[in-house]
Amino acid sequence: MAQCVQSVQELVQDSFTPMVAVLCSETAERMSRKNRLSFAELLRPFCRLTSEGHIRDPNNVLQSVKGLRISVNGLCPSLKPPSSTLTPAQRQVLHHIVLSSQPQEGAVSSISAGDYQLSFSGTTPWFEAYREAFLQTMPSSEHEFLNHYLACLLVVSSSETVPFEQFLKLSQEQHQIQHSGEYSSPKWFIPNTLKYYVLLHDVSQGDDHRAETVFEDMKQKYGSQGCYLLKINSRSEGPSDQDQMPDPWSQYLHKSYLHSPVSAPPPISVFFANSTKEHKRLTRFSALPQLSACDTSRRASDSITSGAPGGHGACLTLNDHDRIRQFIQEFTFRGLLPHVEKNIRQLNDQLVSRKGLSRSLFTATKKWFGGGKAPEKSVAEPKSTTGLLYPPEAPELQIRKMADLCFLVQHYELAYSCYHTAKKDFLSDQAMLYAAGALEMAAVSAFLQPGAPRPYPAHYMDTAIQTYKDTCRNMVLAERCTLLSVDILKSQGKYAEAATLLIKMTSEDSDLRSALLLEQAAHCFVNMKTPMVRKFAFHMILAGHRFSKAGQRRHALRCYCQAMQVYQDRGWSLAEDHINFTIGRQSFTLQQTEKAVDAFKVILEKESQQTATQQGAFLREYLYVFKVSEGLSELPLPCIDSSATRVYFGPERRPAEGEKQAATHVSLDQEYDQDTATMWCQLELQLVCAANKGAAPSAFQPAQYCLHSQTDNLRRPLAVLQGQSNPHTRGVEEPLKVALSLSDLTLLWRFTADGDEAVLSNEDAPTALVLSCFYTLCNVCIDLCFCAGETLLVRGRQELKIQGLRLNQTKEEKMSVRHGRDERLNPIVTAPMPSWRILSLFQVIHQKRQG
Repeated sequence: MAQCVQSVQELVQDSFTPMVAVLCSETAERMSRKNRLSFAELLRPFCRLTSEGHIRDPNNVLQSVKGLRISVNGLCPSLKPPSSTLTPAQRQVLHHIVLSSQPQEGAVSSISAGDYQLSFSGTTPWFEAYREAFLQTMPSSEHEFLNHYLACLLVVSSSETVPFEQFLKLSQEQHQIQHSGEYSSPKWFIPNTLKYYVLLHDVSQGDDHRAETVFEDMKQKYGSQGCYLLKINSRSEGPSDQDQMPDPWSQYLHKSYLHSPVSAPPPISVFFANSTKEHKRLTRFSALPQLSACDTSRRASDSITSGAPGGHGACLTLNDHDRIRQFIQEFTFRGLLPHVEKNIRQLNDQLVSRKGLSRSLFTATKKWFGGGKAPEKSVAEPKSTTGLLYPPEAPELQIRKMADLCFLVQHYELAYSCYHTAKKDFLSDQAMLYAAGALEMAAVSAFLQPGAPRPYPAHYMDTAIQTYKDTCRNMVLAERCTLLSVDILKSQGKYAEAATLLIKMTSEDSDLRSALLLEQAAHCFVNMKTPMVRKFAFHMILAGHRFSKAGQRRHALRCYCQAMQVYQDRGWSLAEDHINFTIGRQSFTLQQTEKAVDAFKVILEKESQQTATQQGAFLREYLYVFKVSEGLSELPLPCIDSSATRVYFGPERRPAEGEKQAATHVSLDQEYDQDTATMWCQLELQLVCAANKGAAPSAFQPAQYCLHSQTDNLRRPLAVLQGQSNPHTRGVEEPLKVALSLSDLTLLWRFTADGDEAVLSNEDAPTALVLSCFYTLCNVCIDLCFCAGETLLVRGRQELKIQGLRLNQTKEEKMSVRHGRDERLNPIVTAPMPSWRILSLFQVIHQKRQG
C-alpha cells in the first residue's frame, strides 16, 4: 500500500467510536441553524477528546482511554430495515470524494529496481478519504453492536416556556422510538440508554439569569452528572466587523450525509395539531424516509458548497468553541464513560452467573443425549441464510455486547477474551455471520493489545473475509474486514499477503472499490524489499481500467501513465500500443489535446506488430484528435528520410513549348558523377582566376545547384532569387499496413534577416529582400487522409532534420558519436542578378522561322 497519514491504531479508533444520538426541540434546532448547522453538526469538530479518560474493568483495574472520539448524529428513525449494501446516495458521495481528491504536489516517490527508474505518487489521499468515509458510515447490523447508539442527547432551548415539559416529551419520544418495535433503525446498544439533558442557551438573545435558574433545577432533578448548560451564539446574526472566524465544520459535513437514512441531518421539527399524540410523533419523522437518494445527495452538495458571507458558525466566537469542547469532555467523562463502565460490570456479572449453568448443562446434554446432532433450541427457531438468529437476551449476544463495549473504550485485552469466547459459541451453533464478526474483531483486538502479548492472527481475518463473501454474501462487511487486515499487514511489512487480500476483494459489483484496491495492491508490490516492478505496472493498468469504468478518468490516466514507465522501450510493443492508445483517449476526453496527440503519435511513428485493421483504428482515432488540435502540429506519417533530401537552386529543366531552355547540365533527378562535378569545379575556378588576375578570392566556393548527401555541404549555398528552390525527398517510408493519401505538399521556410529574429513564412505576398538574407527549409506541410474513408483530412507538417557526415578524424571523435555540419537546407538568398542568355544555332534558326 501507499504511505498513509494515519497509523493503523488511529484508523481503527476513528472507525469504531461510541455512537451518540441527538434529539432536539424545535426551538433548540432553530437556535443551532443560525450557524447554518444542525446541533449534531455543531458538535462534530469537537468530538475528539484532548485529555485522557479512565474506567475500571470488572476486576477493578484502572484502564486509560486515550484520544477517544465519539460520533454524534441526529436521530432520524426509519421504518425500513437497514440494508447490508451501500445505498445509491452513499455510492454517489463516495464517488465524489474520490473524484475531488487528486495527487498532492511534491508527493512523488522515486525508486530504482534493477534497470528500472520509477516516479509515482507516494501517497494516495483519494484512497484514504474513501476508506475513512466508508469505515465511518458502516450500516448497523444485528450481529454486532459497534454501530449501535449508546446514549442520546436531549436538547432543549432555555427560551422555552416550560423546559421540563420539553425534556419529558423528548425523553418519551426517544423511549418510543427504541422500544416500540415499529422502527427498524436506529439500533440501540442496551435497553437502558443513557439520556443526557442539555439546556441550550443563546447568549446574544436569551436571559442569562433564567437559564442559570433552570439549570439549577435540572441538576436537582437529573443529577449534576446527567445535565449540562451549553451557551452559544455570543455574536448576533448579520454582518460583523470582527475578523472572519475559522470554519472547522466544512470537512465534516459530507460525512453526515453518507448515513442514509439513520444519520442524515434532521430537519427542523415541525408539529401539527393532530387529534392523537401518536399522529404527532409520526408527523415529525414522516418527511425524512421519503427523501430519495438524489435528494439526500443534493442536500449534501448544497450544504457543502453554499457560500453565505459568514460561512458556518457565524454566530460563534472562540469562547463558544471552547464551551462546546468543554461540553463534549464533560459529557464523556461524567456521563458516557461511567455509563459504559457500569454496563460492562453488569454484563460481566450476568455472564458469570449464567455461563457456568447454561453452557455446562448444554454441553452435558449434547454429550449424553444428543450424539453428534446439533441441538434443537426450539421448534420455531428463526433461521437465515447465514445461520440462526439469536434473541436479544441470548448469552452469546451478551458476550458479544460486552466485547464491543470493551473495544470501544480501548480495553482490548478483555475485548479479545470475549470475542474469542463468542467465536467458539457462534461456530458451535453454525451462526456464520456472527462467527465472522467475532473472528474479525478478535483479530483486531489481538493486534491492538499493548505490548502485543500474542501474534496477530491473520488466519482469523482470512476466515472472516471468506465467510462474509461466500457464505453471507455481504460485500460491505468483507470490504471493511479487508481494509483493516491490509493496513495491519502493511504495518508489519507483509506486503505480499496484503496484496493477495486486496486482489481477492476485487469483483464486478463495484468498479470504484476494485480500482482503489488494485491500485493499493500495485503499491504493495513496489514497496517490497525487492520491488516487483512488472507486477506493479500490470496492476496499475488493471486499476486504470476499473477507474475508467467507474467514471474516474483523471485517476485512470494517472494509473496508465505510471505503468507506462515500466513498459516503455522494453520490447513490449503490443502492451505499449494499448497503453498509449488508452492514454490518448483519456487525455482527449479530459481536453488535454496536446497530450493525446503525443500518445497517438508514438503508436504510429514506429514499426508495429498490430494487424492492419487495428492500425487503421489507431490512425482513425489519431486523425480525429489531430484535427481538433490547434496550430500546425507535426505529423508522424509518412516517415521522411531527411538525409535523402535533394535541394535544387535553379530553373526547371523541362520548359513548356516555346519557352527558353536553360543552358545547364544540372537537374534534380540526375545521378551524381564525381568526375563530372570535379571537371566543372576546375573550369569554374579557372574562369574566376582569369577574371581576378590569376588568383581566386579567399571566399570563393564553387557554385552548386543541386545539393544532396554526396556533395560538399559544409558551407551555406548561395541562391539567386530567380525562382523557388526545389527540394525533393526520395526516402519516404510508410510503416503502417494501411494505405495513406498525401496531397498539397508545400514548403515552410524560416526567414532570418541580418540582426532580426527568425520568422516562419511561406506566403505568396511580395517581400522586399536585401542582400545576405538567410532562409532555412525547416518543414514540409502535408495534407494526410485515411484512404479507406477519405472523409477525415488533416493538415500537418513534417520536420526536416539533416545530420552531416560522422566525424572520424581525431581520437575524441572516434571515441564518441559526432556529426559535421550540413548546410544544404540553409541557403543565403541574394537579390536578383543578371543572367546570360546563350542560344544554340538550332534555336536561332527556329526562332527566325517562327518570326
